[in-house]
Amino acid sequence: MDWSTLPGDLLRLVSGRLHDPLDFLRFRAVCRSWRSAAAASSPPRFLPWLLARPAHPTAALSFFSLSAGATRSVAAPSAAHRILGPTRSHLLLSDTTHDHLLLLNPLTGARLPLPDSPFPASSPVIQGYRVSGTDSSAPVVLYNAKKLFFHFRHPDPASGEPTNSVGSWTEVPMPGLVAENMYHDGKVFVCDEHGHITVFDAATLAVVGAVPPPPVVKVALCRDAFKCIAFVPSGDELLCVIRYFGRDGQGELLEDCGGLEVYRLEMEIGRGEGESPSPPRWVQMRSIGDRMLFVGLYQGFSFRAVDFAGFKGDCIYFFKLEMAKRSCIYRFSMEDGRTEELPGPWMHACTWFVPSLS
Repeated sequence: MDWSTLPGDLLRLVSGRLHDPLDFLRFRAVCRSWRSAAAASSPPRFLPWLLARPAHPTAALSFFSLSAGATRSVAAPSAAHRILGPTRSHLLLSDTTHDHLLLLNPLTGARLPLPDSPFPASSPVIQGYRVSGTDSSAPVVLYNAKKLFFHFRHPDPASGEPTNSVGSWTEVPMPGLVAENMYHDGKVFVCDEHGHITVFDAATLAVVGAVPPPPVVKVALCRDAFKCIAFVPSGDELLCVIRYFGRDGQGELLEDCGGLEVYRLEMEIGRGEGESPSPPRWVQMRSIGDRMLFVGLYQGFSFRAVDFAGFKGDCIYFFKLEMAKRSCIYRFSMEDGRTEELPGPWMHACTWFVPSLS
């Protein structure tokens, strides 16, 4: 059979179901007609990869593709680069020999230089991410437990395109320690060590409000349970996924998630003309509908199940971290409250990463 003679409509249907980017690239490489068919339609949505975050710089980046059920390996810029954090389409890397920062798309090789790190070499572990979106001027966030910095690539007044100048970092005026943060809808939500959340305008970094701590999961748990709070932007909403893991006698996390709840943040709600809006609050969700949430330790991503054949919505995907063992991937069903283990890689210290060919 001459595979190059397959109808274009059939080829486009097949390419639209390839939710691993490497499978999609291999499809395009078969022949000219297959490449033309793939180019005639938008690339499919890609499911997140599980990314190993090695403790030391490495020459290769290891990923696990949930859709393909296989481990992927992508070359790093150099063995001197260390992963600081992932975001949609890019990784934030630090050159440990010169303190240079770099945004890298590991699939396309596209690079975006950044100003040198504002943290001293003796600073504790640094993390960071690029705000989700395809706009090349999207800000980059860099933080540790004490400070948080923003970096903007402002557009050129004449062309409207981001300037080539890497600019500098701007410190967010946090009064206390930084536990976690999340960008959503033009605002930066910064959670302190007590769970209190300060809301900043992402453009001016001025304080525009405050949000109460996420609620406590209402389940019976042991005193030393490990609590994970993950903030997940989902369309126009900001969700909070709260999980608790129990520990065994040696301090290892137990396999089962002892409690999992999802909350939606309701910001100022008007009460009618002439009345003051009610304060922000977290509202528990019994269902997330067609959505699939992929959550890590603190942050996560949201997708629609209808975009991925063979996947169902109203589910939350997460993993349990173990120092020297494989990362177990779990799927929690909001519908019946059941958790099932999925095939996973022999990797540890992982986080989710959303691959992109853009």
